[in-house]
Order: sequence, then structure tokens, then C-alpha cells
Amino acid sequence: MGILRILLAISVVLAHTSSLFGVNLVGGQTAVQIFYIISGFYMALVLNEKYVAKNNSYFLFISNRLLRLYPIYWVILILTILFSCFIYYDSQGSSFGSFDIYISYYNKMSFGSFAFLVFTNIFLFLQDIVMFLKLNLTTGHLALTTDYKKSSPMLFEFLLIPQAWTIGVEIAFYIIVPFIARKKIQIIIFLIALSVLLRIVLYYYLGYNKDPWTYRFFPTELVFFLLGIIAYHIYNKIKEKDISPAILNSIWISVIAITFLYSFINIEFKEIYYCILFFTALPFIFILTKRNKIDTYIGELSYPIYISHWLVVIVINYFKIPYLESSGVVVVSITIIFSILLNEFIAKKVEKIRQKRVRK
Repeated sequence: MGILRILLAISVVLAHTSSLFGVNLVGGQTAVQIFYIISGFYMALVLNEKYVAKNNSYFLFISNRLLRLYPIYWVILILTILFSCFIYYDSQGSSFGSFDIYISYYNKMSFGSFAFLVFTNIFLFLQDIVMFLKLNLTTGHLALTTDYKKSSPMLFEFLLIPQAWTIGVEIAFYIIVPFIARKKIQIIIFLIALSVLLRIVLYYYLGYNKDPWTYRFFPTELVFFLLGIIAYHIYNKIKEKDISPAILNSIWISVIAITFLYSFINIEFKEIYYCILFFTALPFIFILTKRNKIDTYIGELSYPIYISHWLVVIVINYFKIPYLESSGVVVVSITIIFSILLNEFIAKKVEKIRQKRVRK
């Protein structure tokens, strides 16, 4: 699973930069939705196999999830703030980097609006909701909007790590998944049907057929998390079966190959086909790779890559180094090295603490 997870993370990096030797992989939106499927799978796995009959299991589960998210996020947040301070010094006060938007609009925001933006930047909660809000410059309050791109300023510009909005969606799922992960599969299928039905109504009948409604609205994105839970149930049924390694490897290699070739495939609804393929293959790929330490380590880099790559882009673009600016190859390479350091010196140390909490 690790190689596929890192390919999905790199897909998001390439969506924000340029292709990797002409390859774009699956693109940002599809990569994010596949991550949701993987998240659903893993959350069902840990809730059914690690948090069974534990005291305060709900609190333990939520706090452990946040322990996986916050340390690396906060390191990148602090580095983003420090680099903005460097830009302020280097530009002799003409720019404050990521804080320029705050300087331009802080006197037009109510205290509540300002406090909300500070809160969501620090704690990640509700970052996805930012995409459905605008700043009313007359009142200073935040208001709902159906198209954030038509508002000025666009509220997501106040997010210091803008791609972290997806973590807001993840946290929303973490809050509810303990109540559904152990339910009968019929209930999960019913919830999938409701999520799909809501998407159809919004998309075809109400005209909400573009960003942010296509992949940022949690109720309609819930279907992907739930598919992950279904994939776990399938895995649980087949994990003891004697499946030929040749078949498992063929499935794994096929998904990797299609991930690489995805941007060259020109068929209608290919996003849906890819999601179905990944969902179907997921239980088999997990059986093949779950004890592979190298693959597991590679997978551990996916979150640091995802969270840190925008800071790498900002730094490279600020110095305007010829041939490096917004280069997918350069950004991916630097981000991977940076992510290895984050994993070794931050994530692994926190993971030791987290595992002790789970064993208690």
C-alpha cells in the first residue's frame, strides 16, 4: 500500500507544480478521494482490531488520530510563519509572505471571523468549511457562499497551509467513524446510497456541479470513506484464504501501472473507473503489502509529503532560481528528502508515544 500512497501524495504535488517527466499521475482531486478510501479502510481496521474493549476507546481513538496529524502539521505551520518573517526582513517590510492577506483585510474582519481563521489554521478543524464561506467586507462577518471563487478575498487564501483543508474532512470522518465502523455491512451500504443520492441531487438537480461541491463537501465525500470500510470487510473475509502471490502481485502491479498511465487515458468517467478499480484491489493489495517493512516505510512519507510540499513550493518560488521554479521534479525531490527528515525526527518519535497509549 505504501508505494501507492506515496504516488497519490506525489499526484497532489504535481497538481500544484508541473509534470514529472511528462507524467501527472492521477491528479489532485482523484488522489484526495482515493486517500479517503484508504482512510476508511484503515480506520475500520484499527477500530475493529486495536480499539476493541478498551476503556475510553472513543477518546483514545480521536486523540491518537490527532497525534498523527498535529506534530508534522505544526512543524510545517511554524516553518511557514518563520519563512514569512524572513520574507518581511528580506523585503524590508514590503511583504509579509503568507500573512499579506491578513495585513490587507484584518481591519475589515470582525473579531469572530479573525478568531475562526486563527483557530482553523492552528487546529485544522473546519478548514474544509472555509471553502463554503466568504468574508462580508461590509459587516466583517463570515457568510455562506455557493462559489468561493467568486468572492474577494477568497477565504482559503487565509489558510497558511492551504492543502490541509482535506485534513478537515478527515477529522470530520474520525469524529463519526467509531459509531459506524462496527455496524453491519447493510447499514454501511445504506449510508453509501444516501451519500450518492445527495451528490446526484446537488449535481444534477440543484446545479452544484463544480468546486467546492464536487470534492470538498463532506456529506457527499463520505461515500469514499464508506467504500474503504466496505473494502475492510472484504479483506476480513478473504485474509485467511490461500490467494496465489502471483495474483496478488498482478493486481498490485496493475494498479500501479494504471496510476502512472492515468493522465494518458482519455475515456469518459475515468475518475469513477479508477476509484472502482482501487476499491476492488485494495483488500488484495493490503494482504500483499501489510508485512512489507519497506513498503510501510514508503507509505509513512505520504502525509509529510502532502503537508510540506506547498512550503517547498513557496520557498523555491520566492528565490526565483532558474529552472527550479515550480518544477515538479525539483519540488518532488526536495519534498521527499524533507519528508524523510520529518518522518525520522518527528513522526517516529510521536508514534512511539501513540503506540504506548494504544497498548494500555
